[in-house]
Amino acid sequence: MFKKIAAVALAGLMITGMAVTAFAEEPVETKVALITMDQMDVHWVRLHDAAQAKVDELNEAGNKIEMEWLAPETKDNAQQIEKINAAISDGCNYIIIACNDATSANMTLQEAKDQGIKIIYVDAPASLEASATFATDNFAGGKQAGEYLLKVLTDAGVTEGTIGIVDAQAGVDSCQNRYDGFASVFEGTKFELGERQYSDGDNSKAQELANTLIANGVVAIYGTNDGATNGAAAAVADAANNGQTIYCVGWDKSDSNIAHVEGGELLAFMAQNPNIMGEKAIEAVVALENGEDLGGEVVDTGVSTVDASNVADFK
Repeated sequence: MFKKIAAVALAGLMITGMAVTAFAEEPVETKVALITMDQMDVHWVRLHDAAQAKVDELNEAGNKIEMEWLAPETKDNAQQIEKINAAISDGCNYIIIACNDATSANMTLQEAKDQGIKIIYVDAPASLEASATFATDNFAGGKQAGEYLLKVLTDAGVTEGTIGIVDAQAGVDSCQNRYDGFASVFEGTKFELGERQYSDGDNSKAQELANTLIANGVVAIYGTNDGATNGAAAAVADAANNGQTIYCVGWDKSDSNIAHVEGGELLAFMAQNPNIMGEKAIEAVVALENGEDLGGEVVDTGVSTVDASNVADFK
């Protein structure tokens, strides 16, 4: 349904051009709701902070943009729908949203659209059409993680075994795509992917799950979000103290995951660009307010593989 245009470099050119136009037009006055999956994950905090910084910058230039962060406390479809309804009731003109999955919020989002509210997706779109989407290609990123791990295993002489999966939460579309991309790499190999273990993105729960996987003999672990990866890496560090070598890769930039890469228990994490998602979404709001048609385009905001060779650049 969506047409993908180039990755972040082109995204920067396209939306930056919109922002320049915005400054040249009449000042914008509008109300925006930012709805992420939760408020505790550092990924969403970074996205919010970048969006708020862009709002502040635009307001200093004479615009009047009000943004409210309406995320639920935990990843929950019903709670996220409640936040959409709250945005509608509050008279928001735009909803910037990272959807828990592709379909659960569609009916409520359509109600918002029917009332003239424009939808912009960040990180995780639904299947309902929106004005624009700024997101990671999670399948491609998952494949990137799988290829990295497979090379590490091959170089270490490990040619078979079970790879444990510490996931975030069932039904989260972005994590599903990360798993699917990762799994595609191991098709036709002697490696077997274990049953997905759901941590709800909680570090402690993820560590407990990873401890069990290690006890059951996995050769490697893949974490699909920050909390899952952080907990898995902590379990791998404990295993290393007991003389076991477990290979671990995962997702999302955070201080904890950076420290795990520096410690060696986490080989690499896939770093998204939530700051770019947040910033470009606000610039898209201004462009839409100035009458530009964004055409529902999807902008891939990019993924970087962060390991010991480049982790210092991501601090």
